[in-house]
Amino acid sequence: PWGFGVLAGVLTSQAAPQAIPVPGDVQQATLLRRVTPVYPPEARQIRLQGVVRLRAVIGKDGAVQSLTLISGHPLLAPPAIEAAKQWLYKPTLLNGQPVEVATDIEINFTLADPPAQQ
Repeated sequence: PWGFGVLAGVLTSQAAPQAIPVPGDVQQATLLRRVTPVYPPEARQIRLQGVVRLRAVIGKDGAVQSLTLISGHPLLAPPAIEAAKQWLYKPTLLNGQPVEVATDIEINFTLADPPAQQ
């Protein structure tokens, strides 16, 4: 049901169809290292904001094993993928043993309001 057959070609590793689905908000609680994406200059210039959604398989060691783009603007998706590849999670345990999990990641690109002109 997760449709792992389509990989974005960004991180190829052993995508595990046997990975256990875990809701993104639950997996977020086990995030140990989050790398913030670089805002693309051309996206910043046109004041483009938005959310990039990725499906991730997290390995037994907590490292991101594979990523699939679900949705997001073409200018924002590549830096989101590059950042998410570096994320590290606390390994998920099932009956005391580490397991691979599948989860969705959302990366929100927002621009700060410009300073008020005086």
